[in-house]
Amino acid sequence: MTESTMVQALAAGAISLAVLGSASAAPVVVNKEVILAEHNKYRAEVGVPPLIWSDKLAQGAQRWADTIAAVDQMKHSGTSGVGENLAYWKGSTSSLGTLIGQWGAEKQLFKFGTFPDVSRDGKWLSVSHYTQIVWRQTTEVGCGVGHSAGKSDFLVCWYNPQGNYMGKVPY
Repeated sequence: MTESTMVQALAAGAISLAVLGSASAAPVVVNKEVILAEHNKYRAEVGVPPLIWSDKLAQGAQRWADTIAAVDQMKHSGTSGVGENLAYWKGSTSSLGTLIGQWGAEKQLFKFGTFPDVSRDGKWLSVSHYTQIVWRQTTEVGCGVGHSAGKSDFLVCWYNPQGNYMGKVPY
């Protein structure tokens, strides 16, 4: 296993989680314009080009979102060659902006540096979703949303090329 592959495998352990309330809400649906806008606002803040939508990535992300929703469990897919961000929401007032906002909120701990020295708390996993979003070399994103019987929403976004490489700067 190469060092950058090991970093990718470790990054798979970082998952966004929010559990608020238990009231049922309308399930979140994929809206590529909203997903792109939410991702690209963070990219614009650091001066990197916007992402474009990939139907191929979205198909894979949707399959995985359905898989983890069926078992109502957060778990990375381990799919080779893609970056992957996961978010989970149980309760009311879920939206794509809220789910992606969990990842964007990690910028509060982000410090510019060479990966993995990119976090103010010394734990790169604390910012790994954010760094994947703003990774300069990443050009495409595709996402899927799964819904569990327990009224949870699972957002899966896949990225190409993947980010978070050891010894590289995010942007």
